[in-house]
Amino acid sequence: MSGRAKVFPVIVVALGALCLLQKAMPVDEPDDGMAIHEFGCIPVVYQGRVKPLDTLARNTMRVISDRQVFYDNSKSDPKGEQRPAIRWLLDVMTSADAAREYKVFRIVNLEVLETLGLQPRLKPTSKKYRYSVDEIASGLPALHEQYSKAAHLAEQDSDLLDVYQRHILKLGNHWQLYARLHNRAIPLSVPPRSPQEQWTSFVQATAHVNHGGTLDPVAASFNNILNAYTDHDATAFKHYVLEHLANIGQILGRAQMAKADFEVFFNRFAPFYHCAALYLITFVLSAIAWLVWAKPLTRAAFWLMALTFIVHTFALVGRIYISGRPPVTNLYSSATFIGWGCVVLGLVLELIFRLGIGNIVASVTGFMTLVIAHNLAGDGDTFEMLQAVLDTQFWLATHVTCVTLGYSTTFLAGFLGLVYVLRGLFTHSLSKPLSTDLARMIYGILCFALFFSFIGTVLGGLWADDSWGRFWGWDPKENGALMIVLWNALILHARWGGMVKARGMALLAIFGNIVTSWSWFGTNELGVGLHSYGFTEGRAFWLLLFVASQLFIMAIGILPQRLWRSFAVPQNQKAARGDLPLANSVES
Repeated sequence: MSGRAKVFPVIVVALGALCLLQKAMPVDEPDDGMAIHEFGCIPVVYQGRVKPLDTLARNTMRVISDRQVFYDNSKSDPKGEQRPAIRWLLDVMTSADAAREYKVFRIVNLEVLETLGLQPRLKPTSKKYRYSVDEIASGLPALHEQYSKAAHLAEQDSDLLDVYQRHILKLGNHWQLYARLHNRAIPLSVPPRSPQEQWTSFVQATAHVNHGGTLDPVAASFNNILNAYTDHDATAFKHYVLEHLANIGQILGRAQMAKADFEVFFNRFAPFYHCAALYLITFVLSAIAWLVWAKPLTRAAFWLMALTFIVHTFALVGRIYISGRPPVTNLYSSATFIGWGCVVLGLVLELIFRLGIGNIVASVTGFMTLVIAHNLAGDGDTFEMLQAVLDTQFWLATHVTCVTLGYSTTFLAGFLGLVYVLRGLFTHSLSKPLSTDLARMIYGILCFALFFSFIGTVLGGLWADDSWGRFWGWDPKENGALMIVLWNALILHARWGGMVKARGMALLAIFGNIVTSWSWFGTNELGVGLHSYGFTEGRAFWLLLFVASQLFIMAIGILPQRLWRSFAVPQNQKAARGDLPLANSVES
C-alpha cells in the first residue's frame, strides 16, 4: 500500500474529529454582552422533570416553529440574523416588543391562514410558513372561535376532525403555550426548600407576596434577571444570573446543577445530528470504494464510522445520565438505540469479512434511524415522563433493551438482504464467493436476531405478569414482538431444511424489515392496547411507503437469475471472479 493510501484514512478521521471538536467548543457571548447562555443553564421544572431553561426554549421553539433557532426579523435587526431559542424565550418572558415581531409560528394550512386573514409565504426564505404574534393577533377572535368548535368535536371523537380542524387545534395549542410563557405561568422556576413542598412558578411566588408573604430569594433573583434584561444592563444581568445559579444550587445540590450544565452542552453539541451527517459521509466513501481506490476508501470509511460510533455511544450514555433511565424509554430513544445496535454489528462484520459491506449497512441504518429520531423529536421533550406502568428500571434495562436489540439485528439482516438483491440485479459484482459471504452474514445476524427477540419477548411476558397479572394477552404490541420471533425462526428453519439458499434467505430477511417496522411503529398506529404509549398519528404514510419499497425490492428479487446482471456476465469474467458455471450458481 502506497504512502498516500496509508495517510488518507488518517486525514479523513482527523478532519471528522476536528469538526466534532469545533462543534463541542463553548459558544461566544452575543454582541450585546448578555450572558444568555449562562441564563440557559438555570434549572426549572416543566412536563414533569427538572431541565435547564435552554432545553425548555429549544423544545418550545421546536414545537411551534419546527426548528431550534429563529431569525431576528424585528425592527432592531433588519438583517434577520439567526438567534438561539433562549434569546426568544427571554424576549417572550420579558414582554419585549421584538418578541411580537419574530416570525416563529409555523402555519402551512391555507384554510387556517385564510381564517387568520394572512397571505401564504411561498418564497424559499427563512420566513416561509412562519408568522409573528403581531401578524396573528388580528385573527385571534376567529382562531378562538374555530378552536373551540374543533376542541368540542375532538372531545366527542377525534376521528371526526378534518385536516383544517386538526391544524386549528395545533395552532391553538401553540398559541396557548406561547401565552403561558409570556405570562410566566410556566415553567416552575422556584424549587422547594423542604420535602413537603413542591416547585412553584414565578407567578405563584409573587402571588404569595401579594397575600402578605415574603418573596422567596430564588424568585427575587429571577425577577432581578428579567428586570436587568429589560433594562439592557448586561453587567447586572450576568451578576443576577450567577447569583440565581448560586441560590438555586444551594437547594438542588451540586449533582443536579452539574446535570443541568451537561444538558445545555448536550443540546449545543447535538451529537445525534452530527452522527447522522458522519454516517452519510461514511456511506458516500463506502459507495465510491466499490468503484475506485477500494482499500484506502474502505479503510477510511471504517475508521470514520468507528469515530462516529464513539460519539453515538457518548450520546446514548449522555441521555442515560440526564434522564437517569436505561437507554430506551420511548420511540425517540428506541430509534437512536436501534441505529447504535446496527452500527455495532456492522463494525463487527467489517472486521471479520473486510468487504466494505459492513460499512454500507451500518452507515445506512445508522443514518436512517437517526433521521427517524429527528422527526420523532418534533413533539418537544425527548425525555418525556414515563407511563406509571413503565416506571421500573429493571424491566426497562432488560426487556426493552433486549427487544430493541432484536429490532436492530432483524433490520440489519434485512438490509444485508437488500445489498444482496441490489448488487446481484444491478451490478456485476455479486460473485459466487461474495454471495456465500453475504449469506453467512445474513445467517449469523439472524441467529442474534432470534436470540434477542425471543429473550426480549419472554421478559416482556414476565413484566406483563408482574404489572397486569397475566403473561400474555394478545395485545397488538405483544403480537408484533411474537411475529418477529416467529419470522426469524421461519427463515432459519427454511435455511436448515434446504427450502431456501442464499437468495431465498436474503428475500425472507427483507420481509423481516416489514415485520419489524410493524411491531415498532405499526402497532402504535392502531391506538389500542395496553402498549399504546407512543401513538404516532400522521406517520402512517411513511410506514406504508417503507413497506411498499421492501415489497417492490422483493418482487424484483424473485426475477430469474438469468436477468440479474451478476449472472449475465461472460464466462471469462466469471472465471476471473472465481465463480462456478452458472448452472452451479446459488439458487433460491
